[in-house]
Amino acid sequence: MSHSRNGQPVWIMTALLLAGAALRLFGLNNLSPPGITHDEVANWLIDRSILAGEHAIYFTRAYGHEAGFHYLQTAFVALLGDNVLALRLPAAFCGLLGVAVTFALARKLFGKNVALIAAGLLAVLFWPVFYGRLALRAISLPLVAGLSAYFWWSGWNYEGGNRRKGERVTNFTPSPRDVLIAHPFTLSGFFAGLTLHTYMAARAVPIFYALWLAYLAIFHWRAFKQRWRGIVLFLVMFAAVAAPLVIFLQTTPNAEFRISEVDLPLQALRSGMFGPVLDNGLKLLGMFGFVGDPLWREGVPSAPVFEPIVAILFYAGLLLCLWRWRQPRYAFLLLWLAASVSPSLVTINAPSHIRSILILPVLTVLPALVMHSLGQLSTVIHDLSTRSSKILVLTLLLFYAARTSVLQFQTWPSGGDVPFVWQAAFTEMAGYLDGRSDLSAASIAGWSPSTMDSPTMTLLRQNDDLPLSHFDPQEGTLILPNSEPMVVLRPSDLPLDPFWEDRLQGWGAEVQGNGRFTIYILPVQSPIQLANALDVQFGAELRLLGYEWLDNGDLLLSWRVTAVPPAPRQQFIHSLAADGTQLADTYRFDAPDPQGLWFSHWQPGDLILQRLSLPALDEATQLRLGWFDPTTCMPGPCQNLRTEDGQEFLLLPVE
Repeated sequence: MSHSRNGQPVWIMTALLLAGAALRLFGLNNLSPPGITHDEVANWLIDRSILAGEHAIYFTRAYGHEAGFHYLQTAFVALLGDNVLALRLPAAFCGLLGVAVTFALARKLFGKNVALIAAGLLAVLFWPVFYGRLALRAISLPLVAGLSAYFWWSGWNYEGGNRRKGERVTNFTPSPRDVLIAHPFTLSGFFAGLTLHTYMAARAVPIFYALWLAYLAIFHWRAFKQRWRGIVLFLVMFAAVAAPLVIFLQTTPNAEFRISEVDLPLQALRSGMFGPVLDNGLKLLGMFGFVGDPLWREGVPSAPVFEPIVAILFYAGLLLCLWRWRQPRYAFLLLWLAASVSPSLVTINAPSHIRSILILPVLTVLPALVMHSLGQLSTVIHDLSTRSSKILVLTLLLFYAARTSVLQFQTWPSGGDVPFVWQAAFTEMAGYLDGRSDLSAASIAGWSPSTMDSPTMTLLRQNDDLPLSHFDPQEGTLILPNSEPMVVLRPSDLPLDPFWEDRLQGWGAEVQGNGRFTIYILPVQSPIQLANALDVQFGAELRLLGYEWLDNGDLLLSWRVTAVPPAPRQQFIHSLAADGTQLADTYRFDAPDPQGLWFSHWQPGDLILQRLSLPALDEATQLRLGWFDPTTCMPGPCQNLRTEDGQEFLLLPVE
């Protein structure tokens, strides 16, 4: 792939970036992925907290998040608003910039021809495209790490302000301005330290640089010694940028408790059992051409990184690097690859693409090296012309672009648990509600009504003026909004309680199946009366309208929401013996998680209907019923909502 004009790499890279942009940006807003995950919603909640003035070096919520990507994402949210596109664009741009950085790094190491092939493959490969379409921080790691590598080699090859290809040893005396502002080694250290603020897998970056410096000191001592000033600059800047996060994690116990949930192979290794790590090592070696990541959440399960032709080229490139390991640029690739897979090596579910994502800046350089070498060889032996080698490369790039399109837009969005994890039903509900200008309210059944369902719908909907109520039908609950018509929606794979399903149809509800969700429409406010009418107010928020005992011993309760609860509310029902002894207790409605994540999910006027199967009723004579704020229970005592006459509970007879 020789070039007669210096301008050719520019337009070729432009074309490659446009192709990469098309794969990363097309349908980014809920075509693929088909919705939004709780992880992405959690990212948005952290972004909103930043906009509200909460700043941190590390956010402990949602299993712990490094802060770097969040500040970038927050800027997009501030500019574009609270929507899925604003959350995902930063990842797409990080992915595209990563392609450019791979080109720059590979060009510095092996020339522009290898760089163009490597960048082209990375632009259209499924792995980087997939993570460039998610509103998650992982894709920022290879970008920042790639910049560190690029500036490292800029410093290594530094001579009189000129960057030269090759490995010529050169000495330099950095000026004060170079040291403080723009010396390549300083910039390399800055970006190396910044990697630790991107994603957890960046813990492999200091491992890599430790191995790399040891390699240079042992096998290239003369060059290492002549560049010692620059290396010191690198280390000082690396340490300075990384220090705040390192200090925080060392002084904050359990800040990264997620690691303890996935590090079983590492624990086994510490106990002297090498089997799990060796098994992971074989899986990681095979993921490039045999079996890839096993989880739908991380792509198409078991799909290898490369198809057979490029996989062979990748493994050949690996052998080439092993053969030439005494040359620093080849050893650099080997050590980068080894360090990059180390997070997946010592954790479960190997091979994990997301935990190995640090490899992306050099991933496609290995097959590109062999492809370029074959092109040179073909010219010498006249079996293939230079034009033919270009056609071969172009054909492979087109094949991978087509492969990625099929995997990303056809195979993955509807496969396995993807529609569930990415809440495709909620996406369709949001579109339906945005198209119903006649509605004044609606209620939605979901799996996490008090935590993630409400912010999920906020991100998915275009019209946030429509009040929504959320409930968990698995608790025997049904919420009817205070509107005409009364509209209830649920994911089709999340059934209502059968009792309320029958009651809705008995009240004349129209039931419509609509793709992944089901709609119930009651045209008028139905007269829902229970056998025992009551009028008991709890706090300013909930009024008990009545109760009824069913023949099978279940209890029905009817509540009216009179005000939006300002804090979490949990219901308690105690079964009491004749002497007042508590026999059993029942609690309904979600308590907030330990980090206090909770969203108001009821609207004024909502009718909350409950069917409760209570324990120990045979010996009970009455029930003690009430509500409390679960956030007040630690250290306690819990604060109950009081009735109008000042009582902390209501006693109901057991019939």
